[in-house]
Amino acid sequence: MRKWWWRSCLGMAGSWMGGASAWAADAPVESPFNLDVRYRYSNLHSDGAPKRGHANTLRTRVGYYWRIGNGWSAYGEASRTWSLFGQQYDDGSGRRTPYPAEADPSSTGISNAWVSWRNDDVAVRAGRQYIRLDGGRFVSNNPWRQSLQSFDGVGVTWKAWQGAELRYYWLGRVNRTLGYDFHDRDQRRWKLDAHLLHVDQDLALGKLSAYGYFIRNDTVAAQSVKTVGVRWTGSAAVGPAGAALGWTADTARQHAYANNPARFSLGYHLIDATWGVPALSLRLGEERLDGNGRNAINVAYGAARAFNGWVVAFRIPRSGLRERYVGLLGSLDAGRKIGWQVTSRHFVADEGGAVLGRELDAGVLTDLGHGFSLDVQFGDYRAAGHGVDERKLWLIGQYRFGDMPR
Repeated sequence: MRKWWWRSCLGMAGSWMGGASAWAADAPVESPFNLDVRYRYSNLHSDGAPKRGHANTLRTRVGYYWRIGNGWSAYGEASRTWSLFGQQYDDGSGRRTPYPAEADPSSTGISNAWVSWRNDDVAVRAGRQYIRLDGGRFVSNNPWRQSLQSFDGVGVTWKAWQGAELRYYWLGRVNRTLGYDFHDRDQRRWKLDAHLLHVDQDLALGKLSAYGYFIRNDTVAAQSVKTVGVRWTGSAAVGPAGAALGWTADTARQHAYANNPARFSLGYHLIDATWGVPALSLRLGEERLDGNGRNAINVAYGAARAFNGWVVAFRIPRSGLRERYVGLLGSLDAGRKIGWQVTSRHFVADEGGAVLGRELDAGVLTDLGHGFSLDVQFGDYRAAGHGVDERKLWLIGQYRFGDMPR
């Protein structure tokens, strides 16, 4: 199965949903130097804002990967985000309230700075780094945002036995997507004492993962949570030649942890299935995030847009959220690689069942070759007594040179 198609088929858990323009069919150029330039125009309409928003943002990332020898290597990366042509949008600071929000403020900083050692079975990385576990629901670098989320800490990966991989991270800080220059320091970075445990085991059919994330937040105590879960993913040939079934089943339990003043125990599950051929596939699923009326499942360290709608019209309510979705997606090769998808979403409160709205998302991604890609996305959220109607259109051009180390 084509690597790109598989990522698309699991779009909720993949980078196409979170940051579609990051994909390119051409293999990156082998070079210790890498460059990533992404321009995004956002046309923003919200019934809750008196003016239409226009966000023109440009993000550049420049990195260098140094192979020192004897298993040692190092990587450094600097990022810069610009707001172009005047700021006709709310960048998350609340200073441009007549306009809808697109949380991409101007920012300059060091987004990666780490040293690594590895052999055939063990890898250790220390420093500032991107981390994305499983589909990124609970821990992610948030690839949609112009300033990616990074973590300061140490990670260890161990291939303990055949088909198994054990990972452990200790994290002391999270550098959030509002960027390095945001006016409120307590929003741009949080001090942590976090321990992330993750085990993957290859099976005869798919992969089974178990995880436990124990995160103490010393900046915002309400963000201190522990999450323990199990995830099963896989694919298999089903039906006519070339057809495949892909699936994800994820269930977890989350509790208040350490210095969190609240007390709660909340459940989570995700069921996602895709069936078809690369040109045309059907996808459907359900995600449920529990709420008890006072607290809801906490996903503050994970991806947002990659899950409950591209518009990101509302936060997970305290009554919880249940989303059901159905969509079509596929890829074409007409001289240029073209990927597309359309998804319809329906939202209800997990507690009480109140309707929270519906959303239609559609996107087309084209590989232009030589590191260039072009992406068009549209999201239309229709409220049902929860929030307001919002529509957003994005035009994204990206250029990538060199291969960023994983």
